[in-house]
Amino acid sequence: MTSISAPRLCSKRIDFFRPDGSLMDLAHPEACEIDFNEVAFGLAKINRFTGTYPGVGYSDAQHCVMGAQALLREGEDELTAALFLLHDAHEYKLGDDSRPKQDLVAAMLDDFSPKAAEAYRSVVASAKSGWDSAIYAAAGLPAPSAWTKKQSHAVERMDVRMAAAEAESLFGSAARKKYPLSRFPAPLTIGAITPWAPAKAEIAFLETFDRLIGIQQRMNAANNNLMHRKIVSGR
Repeated sequence: MTSISAPRLCSKRIDFFRPDGSLMDLAHPEACEIDFNEVAFGLAKINRFTGTYPGVGYSDAQHCVMGAQALLREGEDELTAALFLLHDAHEYKLGDDSRPKQDLVAAMLDDFSPKAAEAYRSVVASAKSGWDSAIYAAAGLPAPSAWTKKQSHAVERMDVRMAAAEAESLFGSAARKKYPLSRFPAPLTIGAITPWAPAKAEIAFLETFDRLIGIQQRMNAANNNLMHRKIVSGR
C-alpha cells in the first residue's frame, strides 16, 4: 500500500472519530484515510444552507451529484464532472461551515485585527486544501492546485449556479434577489431540485462516482483504507 500524504496542517494531533469509533489525526491528511463509501454517507447527512429552509434536508451529496450531472448535460467532459463531484468531499471530515458564518467570523476578526481575519481565511483554506489533496489522490484525480484554468472555472461556476438554483428551490423566488438569473443561469439538472432522502443521495453519489471515476478506484481506496486501519491498530 502506497500512502500519499499532504503536509501536516498543524503540529498538534487532532483526534477525530472514524465511523468504526477508532481515532485518526485530522491534522494529517492522507489518501489512505479516504473511503468513498464513507464520503457518500457523510455528505448525504450534511445539509446545505445549514438546513434553515422548510421541509426535509437537502444534502451536500445531492448538490455534488446534480452539479456533476449538469456539467455533463452542458457539454463538459467526464473528468470535469468528476472533479465537481468531489469538490465538497472534504466536508465529510471538516463539516460544512456556511459561507455567511465564515464571512461573519472574518468580519468580526477584521474589526479586531485585519491580520487575524486574513489568518482565519488562510487556515480555513489550508485545511480544505490539505484534505482535498488527499481525497483527489485517493480517487486518482488531480488536486485542485493542478487543475487547468478551464476546469477550475467550470467547477467554481457550476458551484455558484447550483447554489443559486438551490436557494430558489428551497427558499422561494425571493432568494433570486441575491442570485439574479441574468448572472446565475439555472443549471441543466436532471429533474427539479427537490431534497432526496439521505439513502437516495448516498446511493446516487456512489453510482455517479462509479460512472465517472470507476468502481475499481472506489474499491482500491476502500481496501487501502482498511489496510491502513489494520496497520495503525496493530492488528
